[in-house]
Amino acid sequence: MSNRIENRIVLGSLRYKSASNTNLLLQVPLVQHTKENIEFDRTLDINLEELYDRERQECSIFRPSAKLSLLFSNQYSGFTTYYPFQSSLYYENVLSLINASCGDPALLTSYSGFPQFFEFDFMRNDNYISGYTTYDNSLVVHKKFINQSATTYNWSIYLSYAYENDPNKQMQVFDSISNNTINWTASDGIPFTVERTNVQGQSLISFRCLMPHGLSVGEYVKLSINYDGLEIFQVQSLGDPFFDTEENIFNIYDVGYTGSTFSNGVTGTFKRIIDITNSADTISTYYVRKHKILTIEDNAVLTKSGFEQQIFKKDSKLEKSGYTVNKQTRISVKNGNSVYTLSYNKDIDIKPLRDNHYRPLSELFFTIVWKGYMGWTFGVANPIGGFYGLKQGWEFNIQPQNQVTFSPNTWWTNPNTNSDANIPLTSYTTPTTPYPFTYVTPLSEGDVLDGDYCEWNNYEMIERVISDMYHKFKFNPFHFNTTFTAQSDPFGPNPKGYYYKPHYGLQIRAFSDYIETAPPEGVVGVPSYSYFSTTNNQFLWRDLYSYGYIDPDNIGVNFPYLNNAHYPYREIIFRLIGEGGNYNNINNTAVADPTIDNCE
Repeated sequence: MSNRIENRIVLGSLRYKSASNTNLLLQVPLVQHTKENIEFDRTLDINLEELYDRERQECSIFRPSAKLSLLFSNQYSGFTTYYPFQSSLYYENVLSLINASCGDPALLTSYSGFPQFFEFDFMRNDNYISGYTTYDNSLVVHKKFINQSATTYNWSIYLSYAYENDPNKQMQVFDSISNNTINWTASDGIPFTVERTNVQGQSLISFRCLMPHGLSVGEYVKLSINYDGLEIFQVQSLGDPFFDTEENIFNIYDVGYTGSTFSNGVTGTFKRIIDITNSADTISTYYVRKHKILTIEDNAVLTKSGFEQQIFKKDSKLEKSGYTVNKQTRISVKNGNSVYTLSYNKDIDIKPLRDNHYRPLSELFFTIVWKGYMGWTFGVANPIGGFYGLKQGWEFNIQPQNQVTFSPNTWWTNPNTNSDANIPLTSYTTPTTPYPFTYVTPLSEGDVLDGDYCEWNNYEMIERVISDMYHKFKFNPFHFNTTFTAQSDPFGPNPKGYYYKPHYGLQIRAFSDYIETAPPEGVVGVPSYSYFSTTNNQFLWRDLYSYGYIDPDNIGVNFPYLNNAHYPYREIIFRLIGEGGNYNNINNTAVADPTIDNCE
């Protein structure tokens, strides 16, 4: 009797520590089989389920896709004397302007209004505007519209991955409560402002942070300030008596500290320590992760998502030929509600890639960068000087500098090179203006962009995003001036503009919720990305879950596998945030109440 097929039963807990064991029964028939051995016999029984799973686990090819929805409230109006821009505005108070010019539109030297929705949309549809994207009777055109470029005029959409950390990034946050500006280096930790308080008779020293601190009660903090040489303190509580402050305030007991170390308004930074008895392994590191581009602009394939639209209304109106500068009747759109499907014509092989902690890649990113090809944004007085390009910062930089006037945060000023996105601009000229237009140069494979501000702890092996990265673009003051709406000086160092978040993560693998350990002599089977703790004299790491496995905590990935490729997918709500508004609101337009008539 013999069994040619090797059978192996593995308990669930021996594959992953969080997996449960199940009763397994293997039927072994006691039947004698004999078969003549034939040389060069290539017949083999194949278990299709096992073959599918093996090919799925070994495959490293990905074809990502997404649903992309733009949420945007068009809130900056201005005036322009540039004829092609005049031809495409969503006019504002044009009738009163014409009446002031004796009823003749030709007497107007400038037209006021909003850049239309298609100036910000992912897919432009303005290939018919006379004098702007097509020639009019006087042979005037700004840029001849090319239909196949409709999805790349405004935005460039890439795939990227976080491949490196930058601990030396210079950062700044403004505290509107204490009017303090705190400057620090990313590796210093998280900034705070000291406030001495008394809660229910207990004297506390509170540390107010302008971003989530990530601490738990009982953990420790290493401060950049010290009291008689003491710099490590235990966290006693979180928050203050007000609602929802636990994420931004932590407290230590005030045991009678004297002097100015913990005076109100003192600023500094802290680093998180999980275990005071093992501070070498459990102290957090802080950095800005950097993204490497994997695709080019033309690899993105963007199409309208069938008949789907957002819930927010479309603002449009009829512009009659008697009121338009190009004498064309048209429908102008101030706000739209389009939804798109995003895919790529290039496969991504993650096998040779490693993330910013030298681990197998577990996350790709959709990276969206403002291009502004039509020239409404940026702007230079001459090809070698004048104004600056795309700016970058973090969510904590979006808060206005002044809560009354809503003036922009000084982080975004043009002279501040620390807020430059460092993406070059490309310029072009037209026959009808002495000033060149500029747009963001498309990126190439291998280019690097800054990303989110993060925390990493070797003891936990979990990356926490402290604050998301944001970009900002500003209008071109030579061709679209917003001063008449009482905005900040467009020729000044810090005019208002729009913010957006460029990076959107797409999980493609999942690390186990359990930290594996092994002694130094047990190096067989220890992955190359493990961390060696000199204090505990052992390796630490998290295993990668198999595709299709979801643990009891709902950790894992399970997306389609077909034609030797994985097909991960996510939905992206892409928000353009007008500076000076409430950036926590996704749209300034309220949803109207339903109509009620006598039938209800």
